[in-house]
Amino acid sequence: MRLKTLQLVNFRNYDNLHINFNEKVNLLVGKNGQGKTNIVESIYMLSFGKSFRTSKDREIIKFEKENLYVGGSFSKYNSDYLIEIAIGKNKKGVKVNKVHIQKMYELLGNLNVVIFSPEDLKLVKEGPKERRAFIDKEISQIIPKYYNYLTNYNKVLFQRNKLLKGHIVDKNLLDVYDESLARYGSYIYILRRDFIKKIANISMTMHKNLTNEIEDLKINYKNQINISEEDTIETVYNKFIEKLVSSREHDIDTRTTRYGIHKDDLNIFINDLDVRLYGSQGQQRTASISLKLSEIELIKNEVGEYPVLILDDVFSELDETRQKLLIDNLSLVQMFITTAEVSHKKIFNKSNTTIFNINQGNVVSIENGGN
Repeated sequence: MRLKTLQLVNFRNYDNLHINFNEKVNLLVGKNGQGKTNIVESIYMLSFGKSFRTSKDREIIKFEKENLYVGGSFSKYNSDYLIEIAIGKNKKGVKVNKVHIQKMYELLGNLNVVIFSPEDLKLVKEGPKERRAFIDKEISQIIPKYYNYLTNYNKVLFQRNKLLKGHIVDKNLLDVYDESLARYGSYIYILRRDFIKKIANISMTMHKNLTNEIEDLKINYKNQINISEEDTIETVYNKFIEKLVSSREHDIDTRTTRYGIHKDDLNIFINDLDVRLYGSQGQQRTASISLKLSEIELIKNEVGEYPVLILDDVFSELDETRQKLLIDNLSLVQMFITTAEVSHKKIFNKSNTTIFNINQGNVVSIENGGN
């Protein structure tokens, strides 16, 4: 999978930009605030239909402009594709190969993108919300219908919690919400279980490579209904219903939903010790890198091609050893790397790298190589 071209019109600080990309390494160099991350933000939008920096589309449109356009051509399975996103006042349109899509989940899985930012280095250290977001984003790329299940689940959860917060709780209506929550939730449980099992196996191998076989990384699925590898969708549904029913009085008293996929997490161990509690900062970072790298391999295994990788200002957060380990493990992936440090140019092979020097929303020069 290779992103070939990108066009931006009125996107952040870009008036009209057209870039042809290197199929291997694309290094975006410039001081902070010049527009490096804006470019990779637009690439992310081509995959997910939204920014990773804001939930408000209006904030992406260039100041004093009314609309924006993002277009990207890419190759996949030896065929060429085009994704276009247009955002105007109170409206948004997305086209794949000139055909309008009706639902956002129809965009997912066309251009697979993995992003690695400084926040991801805290993936292990931070709370469950961040790890759930990591899980949800990656499953949605591989299985777009997962995004639909998740959207519906969250809608029902919102309605159920709203009911619980009322003065009088209609228990018949609560039954309806419980059934819907369990129906969508059981699909999500199963898909998360299978995803985590796969990524645990890949990340264990990745981590051994990154630590010269010294550390053993183990990851398992932490959920409240204790689903097993053998549980069918029907079994999971019944377990979830039982939990909701047993917790009903508690939920009414506390006015919130106690059990569900919105409480899930990952258990992460290094050499059988909880890395969140007992791991050093370096171990936590290396475990996070292993998880992110395993995303790439999992997408390759499931989709058949490597995704596009964005490294947004990650190098400044890593020592030279981890910088080299990261690059050595990514030789088969098309990369888009942002950095404010000119010295990082020397890290990359001259023959497969294009360097874009960015200043005030313009590509002021392009270098082929690391000189």
